[in-house]
Amino acid sequence: MKLSAFFCILPAVAVAEVESSIPWGVEAVTGYRTEYIHRGMSLADDVIDFQLESGFAISDTLSIGLRGWYASGSASGGDFSETSGFAELRYDEKTFSAGWVLGYRSFSGSQLSDGFETGPFCSWHATADLDVNAELRYDDGADTWYAKAELSWSKPLDQRSFVSALAGISAVGDFYDREGLNDVFLRISYTYNVAPNVSLTPFLGSSIGLDEKADDYGYAGIWFEVSF
Repeated sequence: MKLSAFFCILPAVAVAEVESSIPWGVEAVTGYRTEYIHRGMSLADDVIDFQLESGFAISDTLSIGLRGWYASGSASGGDFSETSGFAELRYDEKTFSAGWVLGYRSFSGSQLSDGFETGPFCSWHATADLDVNAELRYDDGADTWYAKAELSWSKPLDQRSFVSALAGISAVGDFYDREGLNDVFLRISYTYNVAPNVSLTPFLGSSIGLDEKADDYGYAGIWFEVSF
């Protein structure tokens, strides 16, 4: 699932105070999905989200990124919303990436508790089209950990479009009455570049529960993305 939103415009202010030769950018995304699945749990239906992401390079291999998002939809108990923000320190080489994330999630109309998240991530760029990713987070709201391993693949179809696929497995430690293997997840998407900095991405996804208290879900949606 993609993240990003509310305070991530802040990097533009910070970048204005440093040398203009430092590369940076801003990406804005708005989207709709039939169901919002977070770590194998269904939080809401008919979700509209707005995402914002920005970052800048410190050196050829080191960068800082800020992301955030706001989402709203309908849940069984009434209206649902989430406001989240994340900061990321990232190291990149040709075949390997790694870093650390710190963020905060605030929920309304959900069984999930507000709290900070932090932890490491890494990626092995196996080929030009395939990445192997791993992530570990400590979730302060749930007072436990979450981990996942995944494969991400993309392939250009022509100069304006490409297809992507993401598949993985997750595990948790006493995460809202779940423990151990959590779910297997999959997402397939198609991206069409309407212009060099504007794209549309319809997608389909699913989550198959591995814990006895986890359900199976399927969802669909679309993202509209603009980069600056």
